[in-house]
Amino acid sequence: MDQNGWLKPLLTDAAALKREATKRRKPFKEMSVAKSDAAELIEQGWEVARELKRTTGLRREWPHEERLENRTWLLFCLLGYPEISSGRSFKVKIERKGAEPLWKQIDVLAKDNETVVVAECKSCAQVTRRSLQKDIEEFSNLKGPIAAAIKKHYGNEPKLKIIWLFVTNNVVWSKPDRARAIGAHINVVTERELRYYLQIADHLRSAARYQFLAEFLKDQKIPAMENVRVPAVKGKLGGRTFFSFVSTPRQMLKIAFVNHRSLNDPEGAPAYQRLISRKRLKQISKFLEDGGFFPTNILVNFGQQSRFEQLAKDEDTNVAFGHLYLPSKYRSAWIIDGQHRLYGYAPLSDHELGQNIMVVAFENLDKTEEANLFVTINHEQKSVPTTLLDDLEGELKWGSDRPIERIGAISARLITQMNGDIGEALYGRVTQQGIPATEKTCLTVPELKAGIRRSGLVGKAILHGKEYTPGPLSDVTDSQTLDRARQVLNSYLDQIATANTELWEMGRQGLLCTNTSVQAYLQLLGSVILFMETDKSLAARELEPLELLAEIGEYLEPVVNWVKKATPSEMVSQFKVQFGSGGPREYYFRLCRLVQQAHPSFEPDGLAEWTESQSEERVAEADRQIKEFNILVQKFIFARFKDIYGLEGDAYWHKGVTDKDIRAKAYKKSLDDDENPLPLENYLDFIEYKKIVENRAHWQLFKPAFDIPEPGQKGQSKNLKWMERINELRRISAHATESRSYRVEDFDYIDYVYSEFTRRVAAYKPQEFDETVELR
Repeated sequence: MDQNGWLKPLLTDAAALKREATKRRKPFKEMSVAKSDAAELIEQGWEVARELKRTTGLRREWPHEERLENRTWLLFCLLGYPEISSGRSFKVKIERKGAEPLWKQIDVLAKDNETVVVAECKSCAQVTRRSLQKDIEEFSNLKGPIAAAIKKHYGNEPKLKIIWLFVTNNVVWSKPDRARAIGAHINVVTERELRYYLQIADHLRSAARYQFLAEFLKDQKIPAMENVRVPAVKGKLGGRTFFSFVSTPRQMLKIAFVNHRSLNDPEGAPAYQRLISRKRLKQISKFLEDGGFFPTNILVNFGQQSRFEQLAKDEDTNVAFGHLYLPSKYRSAWIIDGQHRLYGYAPLSDHELGQNIMVVAFENLDKTEEANLFVTINHEQKSVPTTLLDDLEGELKWGSDRPIERIGAISARLITQMNGDIGEALYGRVTQQGIPATEKTCLTVPELKAGIRRSGLVGKAILHGKEYTPGPLSDVTDSQTLDRARQVLNSYLDQIATANTELWEMGRQGLLCTNTSVQAYLQLLGSVILFMETDKSLAARELEPLELLAEIGEYLEPVVNWVKKATPSEMVSQFKVQFGSGGPREYYFRLCRLVQQAHPSFEPDGLAEWTESQSEERVAEADRQIKEFNILVQKFIFARFKDIYGLEGDAYWHKGVTDKDIRAKAYKKSLDDDENPLPLENYLDFIEYKKIVENRAHWQLFKPAFDIPEPGQKGQSKNLKWMERINELRRISAHATESRSYRVEDFDYIDYVYSEFTRRVAAYKPQEFDETVELR
């Protein structure tokens, strides 16, 4: 290693940064080795990705700690930092008094013209409470030596601001540890904040750096903005002070901040803006680059009182003219309207950044007033981007007094936000209006909403839908509920997705990330939380999101372990369920069975009945009864016809079966038995017996045996619905598949009809009818 350097190795070439980003973005760590070395590595957990003539391509999932470092590194790459540390071997030279310098490994470092970001990453495989005191103190003690090394590497000009980040994943932070970090001026970034920064970086790319810096350099002075003044008009609107002035994008981008819904402001500000649309941003940038301009104002709110030098005043209008000194701190101008127009300049050249833009600024509006002003400006907007249509219910019904609408709005907004959470399990998996579904993008808002509603996670509507009762993920306000549920569900589904990345990435074919499976996993989470509350005497709503996940981890472990080892064929065998509304319920109970095997007292509503429906004895008995039904019904009908019409010339057949289509169909089937054709009644389908029985000419003949009312219902003029249902149920055994199975209520129904029919048949015996049935 070259002892003359202070920071190495650094990537400063755009092509090298792109190559590193490609490697870190992949879900698997990859390497190519000689064929002779492959076997040993495969034993260590690597798997074969490709076979070449002399080498073997291997891969394995990134270890969780490297995955966190990769996501952190990719953030700075997306933000457009031109210098970023290389690999896991990046080190800083630390000087020591009276001793040789030592090289300290740093997880991620990024640098631009004004700032340097130093990030320490800590990750756990599962949600864990751990003390970070030692790590924080060590990082804090190294701040001075690292800052000195940065200064020596880059020199004094310009003076660089250093942002210190402590990035964690699956770590439950204690209050003392947070206090230690704050006291040491170290910024805490959990998986939640990292997700948000990745999201805005994915949308804005280099333009997002301004938003990122506004978060971490809040209230710090910007040297380039010291004593910057612009000609302005000062007046009053609605009793509020405003300034109208001309500035430049270069100036406004440094002090601007957008209050996005995707990350609730730590000070409690209502987050009212959607994330900026990347597509729209590109269109605006192209428009501006081609010489276009916007003759409309960007609307902002200055968080502090502004200095204004008055030169003149119009007494009639109470409007003053003079110079306005722009705020000189990061995050001092909150954008209310015009975020796309301003950020559209961010990726452009110095020439465009120096162009004039029109700005109207209010002063010291509280955040609720900001939000109301935003709504006032935008509520008449006629066109809605198709990418936001799935979010509409979350907007239109937000804050509804009706419990069902309230839960629906929380659920819709939750799904939309999780679909946009970069790096999370559901990112990009929910279909949107105008965008065709794919094997991977196959989830839908209505189906996932149904799963959230059934789970009760964000509340339930009770008393005939008139009252709302909170769920385990509910918080004080709906916005806080949204944030809490988002943290828990992202982490929960990430456990499932990372347990078997291959199945998750297969989408529909993997049976792990489908409408049916995700609904089932949501319902499982609700049941597991309820069980945990009873088992551990804890109240879920009193636990922080990561604490809650830690408490339920042991109950979810059997499911996660099964998924880890599952192959595609095993998924088909165990979790391929019927299509339709009954699918999620069946999938859910199969998941419950895994939990119950490790925790026998886990028995959510309906599981006992479902388990009974899976009993081999009950299934065999139902199959036997239905088979007897088919034989008994046929024997009874045609014994009665033979008794009345006789056998001569097959009169019983021709006079009994008057429907020509039924006769023709039976005859056609009999032709397949070339050698030993049976009497034609043996080629009838069960449902055709119903048509024969209900024929007006024969109904009175068969009514005593066949007129069976539905259980608990008053009789109709013809009570033959049971024949339709038995016909449906006989398909379970006649056309057996993994997705077809009896329900508990099916067993009860079969028992009822079977006993009724056999009792009636026994009471009425035509001369040639023998009610005994021999099964072969």
